[in-house]
Amino acid sequence: SDANISCFDPIPLRPRPMPPVLHSAIAGRESEKTGTFYIQDVYQCSHPLEPGSIKRLRVNEIISQPTAKPAALNYPVEIVKRILGTVPVQADGSVAFEAPACTPFQFQLLDENGMAVMTMRSLVYLQPGEQASCVGCHEPRSTVPPPLHLAKATVQPLTPPAGPSYEGGFSFMRSVQPVLDRYCISCHGLDKGEKDKVEKDVNLLGPMSGQPGREPSYRSLFASGRVNRAEEGNDPSRPKDFFAHGGTLAKMLLDGHPDKDGKKQVELDRESFQRIVDWLDVNAQCYGDYSHNRIESQPPSPEGEKRLREAIAERFGAELAWQPYAALVNVANPAESRVLMAPLPVAAGGWGQIAEGAFSGKSDPGWQEMLELVEGSVTPPNHRDLAGTCGRDQDCICGCCWVSKDLAARQQTSRDGVESRQQLSAKDR
Repeated sequence: SDANISCFDPIPLRPRPMPPVLHSAIAGRESEKTGTFYIQDVYQCSHPLEPGSIKRLRVNEIISQPTAKPAALNYPVEIVKRILGTVPVQADGSVAFEAPACTPFQFQLLDENGMAVMTMRSLVYLQPGEQASCVGCHEPRSTVPPPLHLAKATVQPLTPPAGPSYEGGFSFMRSVQPVLDRYCISCHGLDKGEKDKVEKDVNLLGPMSGQPGREPSYRSLFASGRVNRAEEGNDPSRPKDFFAHGGTLAKMLLDGHPDKDGKKQVELDRESFQRIVDWLDVNAQCYGDYSHNRIESQPPSPEGEKRLREAIAERFGAELAWQPYAALVNVANPAESRVLMAPLPVAAGGWGQIAEGAFSGKSDPGWQEMLELVEGSVTPPNHRDLAGTCGRDQDCICGCCWVSKDLAARQQTSRDGVESRQQLSAKDR
């Protein structure tokens, strides 16, 4: 070979026949909202997995960061994820499902307790109407894939995750804090003042009167040493090495939280347990977005809080009314605030913890009035995100507010152009 001639992009020296043009597999399906993904056998893995041990596949959306400087996220900062849902894995290890098109997502293999056994460390992507497939999960690259019988695969929709539905990625305050309020704060929070340091003991109360940064409950769970997170630079994944299986929190809750005498004291219902597991399996992220204007750090409205406490005292008594604000209201998920859920019967979707003054259901006028007071007790943010930026213009803290200004200028220029053309057209007539 001649070192003076590049072989990276060779150019034919004589005419060659045009290669055949392959027909597009998605032609005519560009308007479809979903694609289909097939996995032949999840047990085709470089690390042995016991046959029958994988019950479901979880699909997580990877949410990209909109600005150069993100707000505080987790320990440490990382990409935000949203759980799209789960789908059953067949006895032979195969699985087929529909997923949103034009969306980056990752897979997790789940055991009988809904806990991640293996997690994909990259991502996949579907075009509208596309059918994609893979051999297995972390399968050896040197092996030959077995025959694929797509006609026998049953395509299934994703089952939504446990807990409330909301925009954006998985949020600790929206999904996990209601579980802590229901089962945990009576022993880990209500016995502490709002100024207590969470490092001294496990304090699982939510945000304290507009306290900035991550929630005390979030930081306290990490301080307890029971949460395991996957950090960048670790060795290749092995079964059950990180997340819910890697820490001790899920195992403790699965076995039943013991009291001081070693007896089972707290056993979570299935949905509540799954909320905790889902949080651990998305790497224990705190916030479900990259916003610089989060409601979690907003203080209560003095007048709104006063009206709320008066209504609580009138219906439930002074003892509940003067508990810490964080024990009464979930600022990020008002509808699951403790003051609304604890007096709501289990049969009506509540917690059934307060009998005196209890609501009959969510259609009860008293429950609706209390919900309005809860929502009115939260001070709305002074600023709102604009095109992914902090929306603070001269006081910009995201470093990218010029983008929204440029977008607004372009939109105004476009409007001016339309008006000019309309005026010219009117003159011609």
